[in-house]
Amino acid sequence: MNVVLSTLNSKFIHSSLALRYLKAYGEAHGQAYDIVEYTINMPVLHILSDITEHDIDVLGFACYIWNIEMTLHVVDMVKAVRPDIKIVLGGPEVSFTADELLERCPNIDYIVQGEGEEAFHALVTALQLGNDGLNPVIPGVRGRRNGSILGSAEAVEVRDLSTIPFPYTEEDMDDLEHKIIYYESSRGCPFSCQYCLSGNKNTVRFFPQERTLEELQWFIDHGVKQVKFVDRTFNCAPKHHRPLMEFMRDTETDMNYHLEMEPELMTDWETNILCETPPGRIQIEVGVQSTHKKTLDAINRYNDWPYIQKSIRPIIQAGRTHVHMDLIVGLPHEDFNRFGQSFNDLFSLQPHALQIGFLKLLKGSGVRRMREYKYVADPLAPYEVLSTHVLPYDDVRFLKYLEDVFERFYNSERFRTTFGYIGQQLIHGETDAFSYFCDMTRAWLKEGNHKVNLKDIDQIEFLYRFFLAKGDTIAAELLQYDTLVSYRGKVRSEAVGLPKQTKELLQVGEAFWRNEEIASTFIPNYTFKEWRKIRQQYVEMTMSRETASYLGIQHIPEGAFTVIIDVNQEVAPFIRPENIQ
Repeated sequence: MNVVLSTLNSKFIHSSLALRYLKAYGEAHGQAYDIVEYTINMPVLHILSDITEHDIDVLGFACYIWNIEMTLHVVDMVKAVRPDIKIVLGGPEVSFTADELLERCPNIDYIVQGEGEEAFHALVTALQLGNDGLNPVIPGVRGRRNGSILGSAEAVEVRDLSTIPFPYTEEDMDDLEHKIIYYESSRGCPFSCQYCLSGNKNTVRFFPQERTLEELQWFIDHGVKQVKFVDRTFNCAPKHHRPLMEFMRDTETDMNYHLEMEPELMTDWETNILCETPPGRIQIEVGVQSTHKKTLDAINRYNDWPYIQKSIRPIIQAGRTHVHMDLIVGLPHEDFNRFGQSFNDLFSLQPHALQIGFLKLLKGSGVRRMREYKYVADPLAPYEVLSTHVLPYDDVRFLKYLEDVFERFYNSERFRTTFGYIGQQLIHGETDAFSYFCDMTRAWLKEGNHKVNLKDIDQIEFLYRFFLAKGDTIAAELLQYDTLVSYRGKVRSEAVGLPKQTKELLQVGEAFWRNEEIASTFIPNYTFKEWRKIRQQYVEMTMSRETASYLGIQHIPEGAFTVIIDVNQEVAPFIRPENIQ
């Protein structure tokens, strides 16, 4: 029997861990499956053409909010030209509404509900034996027979994760060279947040720890650049996660680990290790979602904000671990202004990224059943909320634009120096961060930027105008600096005070550049070769004393001065000495 597993990833760089688990489990039990992956950006007819090149008896699709509608379209097309293929759907998007989907879509033959390794293997075994997989009932498998929907109605879990083999092979490393490697050391979640599906059963199970350490070493040995853990709460069991974090800290590697961590469960131990781990080794995602107690109570979540600040602030200040924090727009009782307070609370920590998400009424989630909050949402996946009992659509719409602006400028980290300075002013000044970014969003909309595709320099020019309109010369000059170092001097514009560097401009300070003895006191091992090399790496610019001081430049003179910026950041900015003979 020829079995093919597929999914439509949201981007090319993504890969499906679920399909590889199914394949590994099947192979361990004598079944061979092929995997073919696509993206939602590919034309349906191209996907259909590729699928029908294969000789298929059973075709399985992993379904998520980002691909469900397109997957159903592909299913209908496949059935239209290959009606004998058995279609099996699985994944979180179909696990809690199997009957509804089977009734709506007659071309679906089976739905695997919950974790699919054991259930899918049992279904394939039944089909190989000539049975329909519905009688006897296979836990987790729902399907149709003669127009009737039969089988199991439960979403299943694999109790013993040690029975699931390692999902990656040597061949995968070639195929996934330029893609994100997903991995998990546990399944389930100890919490029951009502906007999420992971805590539906309040159970957490772990893969064997020694095996996990061996697999992480396997990734290192194969030169993987990043391993993204999909554990819903990585730090929920100290006996499990602490040895893993010690391994990450102590094992020499250039690999990066992405972990989702619950701030309420962080102790001084976790904070300290994230403060001392080698820079860039670990990045954490911290889901706060809201700091409003009434909101948190409604979604069955508990946050102790003072405790979270105590745990997270030192990690951000240490600068070794990238910290990504999350908020959700549209939660109960959180109107526009109260969301702004949650935003300000998180912003006060100056995380490397502050992600603004929008509530989705996921099938199977508690919030989907909360009629009292008068949710209006897109009826199609991803079921994003359009308004609530306290947040009208116009506010949601504006926050969508604010999220886009904030993502472009703050979260991109291209302007980290600029927004580090602005952040300090907002945290300690009269204007709060939410109001400031609302002003920026209004200026963005007033210029009509939300309706056009802007190049990087267009966006930089917008920021420059915005800062000058605010009377913030320091922010404008720091933007010049960030533009030079973020784009290695390749993005320039007269409109932001960054004319193209020319030999003539540099020759104003020719005496400095030709005096290797003096220049090498600022630039170690400096030798003068040719103007082209200097022009590519160094930029001379004027700036205020306040901006120079913020950049850490020493010995700033009272009069005019010229600052030299190394766009490669091999040396810190410095003031070019004058009157060199």
